[in-house]
Amino acid sequence: MAEGLDMPAEALARRGFVRAHTAAAWEQAYLPGNGWCGPLKVVRGAGAEVAFARKRASKLDLWALGGYYWPWRGVALEAGAGEQSLIGLADELTKRPCGAMLRMGPLIDGDTDTQDFVKLLCARGWRGLRQESGQVFELALPASMEALQAQVSGSLWKNIAYQRRRLEKQGAVTAERHRLSAAQAMPLLQRAALVEQASWVAQQGEEVKLMGAQNQAYWSQLAQHGDEPKVVLWLLSWGERDIAFSLHLEHGKTMCIVANGYDEALKASSPGSLLSLDIFRDAIARGMRLVDWGQGDSGYKQRWGAQPGARMVDMILFRPGLVGALGHRLLKKVLSSWEAL
Repeated sequence: MAEGLDMPAEALARRGFVRAHTAAAWEQAYLPGNGWCGPLKVVRGAGAEVAFARKRASKLDLWALGGYYWPWRGVALEAGAGEQSLIGLADELTKRPCGAMLRMGPLIDGDTDTQDFVKLLCARGWRGLRQESGQVFELALPASMEALQAQVSGSLWKNIAYQRRRLEKQGAVTAERHRLSAAQAMPLLQRAALVEQASWVAQQGEEVKLMGAQNQAYWSQLAQHGDEPKVVLWLLSWGERDIAFSLHLEHGKTMCIVANGYDEALKASSPGSLLSLDIFRDAIARGMRLVDWGQGDSGYKQRWGAQPGARMVDMILFRPGLVGALGHRLLKKVLSSWEAL
């Protein structure tokens, strides 16, 4: 199927975030580490490729889809490539498998390229197990700010206006959107990392996305390519002080919010909400239509009108043959909560 022809809007929204250079940047920045071993093994077909690396998880040592966790991992399909490219890729992986077991995940049910690739593997004798691993929250952006206000919690809208007025009495509140490039990526990422360092995420020992040499190297590497997906960083400043950030990947009319945070010392002033309003205003003006806000919600995303959307799944595939069949039979008993493909 040629790109853009007879394809549902949901599928089009999910295409374009997995590219060959995104996996290569992940390899350079993060391997080896966190149970992963390099180098990547890249399997290629005409117009399509998929990358794997060795991963140790619990007692399992297997090959798994490589790449940054979010927005997702999967098959990198060139613009204009379609079913024949996926068929060639499935043939190539079946002839030259990485190992007896392949971990495929996280996958999103709207990524039809990767889902179709898995179906093609199963048609060639691969077996598989799957488990749902979560659900992302999505915000459908309307065509106007008036329509956005109508779907947003009234108390949230009023609080944003109040907090902005209160902060502006002591200094200018400005939000800036930066599409990262090779020239300015590192200094901007370092500014955002200082905000992340002052956020509850860092203070409570949660996973950070911008602090540290590896994280900054990854995003800088992505920015050097200058093509899709776009790497976008927003910074909210109060006078000369950066108080909130939001890191995005953009492709077409879809925006994935990869990470955001604010200075915990300014929590009472709702800097995250102030920045979100500026981001959505800009997105509506540029014709963006879908915000992928990642998994989970403590209630904040729904106050903006976000709803549960695409589901995330993990899969383990077993190559054709006796070894794969034995592995499938064994893990089917051990992983009793997983379903057969």
